[in-house]
Order: sequence, then C-alpha cells, then structure tokens
Amino acid sequence: MTVYRCSGRAPPQTALREWGGGGGGGISKKSGVGGTCVHMFGSALLNPCNGFCFVTAKMLRAKAATKKYRRYSQSTLEECIRKVQSGDLSVKKASQEYAIPKTTLLDKLSGRRPVSSTQGPSPILTVDEEEKLVEWIFHMNRIGYGQTRRGLCFTVKKILDDDGRDNPFKDNLPGPHWVRAFLRRHPNVSERMGEALGVERAYLTAAKLEKWFDEFVGFMNSTEVEDGEVLLLDPTRIFNCDESGFPLAGKTEKVLAPTGVKYVYQYSNSDRRQITVMACMSAAGLFIEPMLIFPNSRFRYNPLEGAPDSFCIGRSSNGWMNTEVFFEWVANHFLPTVRKEKVKLPVLLLLDGHAAHINLETTKFCAENHIILYCLPAHSSHILQPCDISLFGSLKKAWWAEVTRWKTANIGQVVNKMNFAAVFAPVWRRCARADIAVSGFEAAGLYPLNKDRFDREKLGPSAIFGQAQTPSTSAPTSSASPSASTNTQQSPPSTSSSATALSSSIAPTPPTVPASPAHQLSKHAEASIALRVLEATLTEEKVWLFNHRYEEDYDVDTDALYNSWRKIKDQTREAPAAHPAETATPPADAFEAHLRFPRAPDRPLGRKRKGEELPHALSGEVYRKYMEKKRKDKEDEETRKRVNREKREAAKKKKEEAKKKKKKPTTPDPSSESDDGDINENTCAGCQREYDGEEEDWLGCEACPRWYHRRCTDIMNVTEMSDSELRDLDWQCANCM
Repeated sequence: MTVYRCSGRAPPQTALREWGGGGGGGISKKSGVGGTCVHMFGSALLNPCNGFCFVTAKMLRAKAATKKYRRYSQSTLEECIRKVQSGDLSVKKASQEYAIPKTTLLDKLSGRRPVSSTQGPSPILTVDEEEKLVEWIFHMNRIGYGQTRRGLCFTVKKILDDDGRDNPFKDNLPGPHWVRAFLRRHPNVSERMGEALGVERAYLTAAKLEKWFDEFVGFMNSTEVEDGEVLLLDPTRIFNCDESGFPLAGKTEKVLAPTGVKYVYQYSNSDRRQITVMACMSAAGLFIEPMLIFPNSRFRYNPLEGAPDSFCIGRSSNGWMNTEVFFEWVANHFLPTVRKEKVKLPVLLLLDGHAAHINLETTKFCAENHIILYCLPAHSSHILQPCDISLFGSLKKAWWAEVTRWKTANIGQVVNKMNFAAVFAPVWRRCARADIAVSGFEAAGLYPLNKDRFDREKLGPSAIFGQAQTPSTSAPTSSASPSASTNTQQSPPSTSSSATALSSSIAPTPPTVPASPAHQLSKHAEASIALRVLEATLTEEKVWLFNHRYEEDYDVDTDALYNSWRKIKDQTREAPAAHPAETATPPADAFEAHLRFPRAPDRPLGRKRKGEELPHALSGEVYRKYMEKKRKDKEDEETRKRVNREKREAAKKKKEEAKKKKKKPTTPDPSSESDDGDINENTCAGCQREYDGEEEDWLGCEACPRWYHRRCTDIMNVTEMSDSELRDLDWQCANCM
C-alpha cells in the first residue's frame, strides 16, 4: 500500500483540505506503514506525528477535484471548426472563444482524429446498425407496436444469435446497462407510457375521415338544413357532447417512504365503481353544466349536495348513459340552457354514434326543436371528438389531484356517491375554460372547418390495419438488389403517404443474400435465409397450408406463390448440413430478418354491418324514416314470435292431452275383454295382476293395447322418471318389438 509521510510543508490543497488538514505541515510520498499524521485531523496534537499517515493514493484521487471532460457540445465543436476553415477565426482565437483545447482543434483539422468521436469502448452494434434499430423503433411506435426495454433486448439477442459476433452479454442477451447506454447515445429515443388502442380504431384511415367531412359539408349545405353555411361559420351554434366515467377510488401515486420498506399503502376507497359525467361545450367556449349519472333510481339523500344548482342529475340502473337519460338531458337540460343563453337556433350538436344516444323519440324531438344531431365517424373520438381531445384529459388529471387533496383534508373519509358532486364541482370550475373548448374544436378540424387539420399521426396503425393485406402472387426473384430491399424496409413511410406505398413498405419483397467476401454462403444457407424471409411475409395459416401441400406432394399449378415457395423449400432439402460458421447469417440479413413490421390479417377482425351504410344526420328525415321502419319491423317480429309461441303451446297441450287419454287405463271390469279376445287391458301383461286403481304406476305400449306396471317393463330407471318424461317416451313392449 502506498502511504504519505509528513514533510512539514503546506498540505496540498487538492487533498488535505478535503480531509480536514490544518497546521503548517505537509505530506510526501513514501512506502511503509506508520502512525496517524496530526495534520490529517486538525491542528490539535492528538497523536504525535511520526512522519507517516494512512492516506492512500486511492483516497487522495477520490477526494481530488475531478476535471470535467469535454465542456463543449458536438455542435459547438462543428461550428468552431467551420469558422476556422472559413478563415473567420484563427486556431488560437477559436480555442479561446469556444473553450476548446487547441490540440483538439489541430487534431480535428488535420484529420488525425474524426470530428465526431466518442470515448470508451466501441458499442456492440455499429452506428449504422443502431440507426436501423432506431428507425425500426420509431416506426413500430407509429403503428401501435411500441417496444419495451425488455422487448428491445430480446430483439437484439435474436440479431446477435444469427450474426455470431463476439459480445460480452450472457447468452447474447443485453442487460439494463446496455439499454441505458443506448438511450444516452440516442437522446431522441425516450420511454413513454403507451395508450391502449382498440382494434377498431386501428382500422381507421384518413380517407374515411375525409369522406365524413365531405358528407358533413354536403348535408349542411343541403335544403334540409336552414342556413347551414352560416351555421358552420358561427362558433356559438356548434356544440359537442360526450360522457366519461370518473372512478370513486381515484388514482394511486408515488409517495415518499422509508428506503427498503416492503409495503407502502395509500388510503383509498374500496368501491371501484365510477360516476358518469355528461359534458357539453361549444366552439365559442360556452360550457353546458354537467349531468351526473348515478346508479340508483331513488335516493335518501341529496346527491347534488355541495354542487351548484345548475348541475343536473341522471338516474340509470348501472350508472351508465342510456337512451332515456340522453333524451332527458337533451329535452330538460341542453335545450333550456341554449335558450337561456340566447343562442340562435338551429344549433349543431356533434356526438359519437353510441347506441345510448340514438332512439326515435330523441331524433323527433331534435327535429321539432331545431337541434341538428350529427354523428361523428365510428371509432374516431380520439381524433374528432373535441371533448375527448382537450376536456376530459384535463378533467381526469384534476380529478385525481382533487381526490388526493380531499382525502388528505378529510382523514378517514373516502369519496362516495354522497359527496361526489361536492368534490367534482371545483374540478369542473377549474377545467371548464373557454381556451380548452376552442383548442379542442380547432384540433379536430371542426371549427374552423378544415379536413386537413386533424392529427394524422394518430392514424399510424392504419398503415397495416387500414386494409387487409394479401400476399403477392408473384414469385420472389433472386435478382433484386440488397440495397433496394433494405431501403424498402428500413425507411418507414409517413402516415400521409398512399396505401400503396404503405403496403409496399410494410410487406417488402424478400431480400436476397448479399455476396460479400466476408460472408460467403452455400446454396443451402442462401435458400434457408430466403425461405425464412419469404415465410415472414405470409400468415401462419398460409405457411401451414404450404407445408401441408409439400408433405402431401400436391402439384398446384395455379398458385404461383406456392410454386416459388416450393422451389426454395426443395433447395433447403437438397444440400447437406453445412458447418455452423458457413451458415451464419450475415449482419445485414440478421437485421432484415428480425427488424420486421407486423402484418395485417387477410381479413378484418369482427363482422361487417349488413346492408347499406346509415346516414350520420341523426335528426334528418332519412334517419327518422329508417328508425320508424326499424321500430315497425321490430314490432312485427315480436308479434310473429308471440303468435308462433302461442301456436306451439297450444299444439303441445293438445298432444299431451291426447297421450294422457290414450294411456289412461279403464276401470277393471271382469266381463270386459279386448276386441280380439286375447289381450286384457285391465291386467298387467307382465305379472298378470289386475288393475289396482293406481294410474301413476301403469305404463301402456304405444303399438298394442297391453298395459304394464312400471316395474314390469324393461325400461332402465323407470321408477325415477317423471310423468312428463314417461308421456314423451315412445315405448313398445317386448311383444311388439
């Protein structure tokens, strides 16, 4: 161990100051072990100094002031070099002005060092490979398949497994340190919380939304709407309504707790139900006071206690919106508020096409009271619904914060149905601002009306789900250049490009193996790679079908894709197994094989609506006639079902009576005999005992007039069968079988 001896000089400022040194002594380097130097622990002579101390070189380096490396950014360095090369500054002046060492500038200018350089060991993946990885991450995020840290590590593992390059990772799987370094090297990549996207929204395309805008403008300019062109230019007459649920339990947050504690709790409500809030706002910033929908029909308390009198209440069995509650809101709350605010009629009310908003009574009422109900496109509320775009996000965030504040101020209490209105009222007052309403309508392109205004980045998943992808019937050619296939896959299209460009970028043609000297592959290896890449563009059902045809040796001349696949499959079976080093996948092919984009199914999920598409104008004459016809058809169907049900019940009753009359034995009469003189209906044909008056114990044959006791028949478990089961039983005795 290297120690330091007191030399009697002043202590080094970079070392002894950190260790509390004092006095007029100093230290000098010497090997050995000795006592404790008094200069290291203040000027008080606690122990006599014998010339040695226990301060090691490692301790001095740890306490010394570290020099920060590269106090300049890469952009600053590039700007400085440009000014020196242009002659605006000399090397000395540039070094002083930009605080860059003169030797660094000379090395960069002379070419001895590259202008862009990093310190430390080289990354496992090259710069170009990491750029491909970043492009793949960005495109997967745009189409709704964002990658997690764990998913990224497993993708890199697959690439390294095929590539075969040396790396320090265990089983080729990068760890969290590599991920952190990767994110430092690419600051444009960050971790974000993903938002769930339903499969229906994934099929939404810009073309569908633009078509809706065209139909909307056409309807507003038609003769069915009074002053439709003027209405679209008046923001005070354009409204949007929607409902959303607010949970009573609120939301848990990160809290401060002792380090290492195992359990951290937050006091909350065990009731996981939520209260539905119906909100409405205009493009000019006017807010209709909300309706709170509670899951009760009667209350023993005032559910709006603590809320303004302008709030209204709705009741339903489960606390959700339904057609009755929506009609009540339109007739008793929305229309009176519009008239109170002296808004000119007619007004436009935009809403989503949920079934709770649509019934015949509501459409008739709106048509009679000059309210134009117009439905937004299906599954587009995250793009065209102003309430969803700007209002509900702010409301939910403020609601969670208010619940936390309220629980802190009211220790031991929780938010429930009784105090929900009082807690929600200040949240509504803070968020019901004119700027929120105006920004929501503007972002949706509804006011000012502009079909190019809505956010097309939200339509990224439609790049693969917008239309059903079908595999190409053309055979993959081996003459396609590797560069072309790489550019096709690694340059993802923008969301505004055409469907043809999107499909070509997502389902690229199978790339060929580049014949580079560093990676000379056998024909068997080339065929294996080509087969794997080709199968990646097919669905699992198609691959299974091709393998089944191949095993059964089918010859399908009409399927060009199968014939091409079969030729490649034959090549993989002809060649013998090669050496592992010979069949290793080249780096470029490893990236192309694993950095793939998901492929849409051959057919869209879900069932398509039968019949023609319904109009979006819910209060229009066409839709009202459709609703009336639908109601009449429903009534006719119910009448038909009722008549058929009555006929079936009558026929069943008649049949049961006939069976009961046929099977009921007559009163014993010794003088009575059967028609043929051989069969006596008043005796058991099995035990020959006479009828004893117990009708429930007798069973008759369906083919002859013989009667038997139940126990005398050959029916299994006959004593456990009910009378109805026996009546429905078509039994014949042994004489008739």
